[in-house]
Amino acid sequence: MIKRLVLIGAAVAGIVLLRNKVRQQQAEQDLWNQATDDVAAEPSATPAPTPAAPVPAPAPAADHDSPPATS
Repeated sequence: MIKRLVLIGAAVAGIVLLRNKVRQQQAEQDLWNQATDDVAAEPSATPAPTPAAPVPAPAPAADHDSPPATS
């Protein structure tokens, strides 16, 4: 009878230890996930957009109705 109680007590203790170990590993995994989240997802951490380089105005179109200029 005492052997059964010791065996049951050892089994319960093993289950409790295993459960605590799993919880600890899950907490550590959650911490790592939180610490390594994409920083760019935060609105305050997004960099300001860089202004685009100025685009030169297009060259004036040639007037095909007038004769070519002569010098």
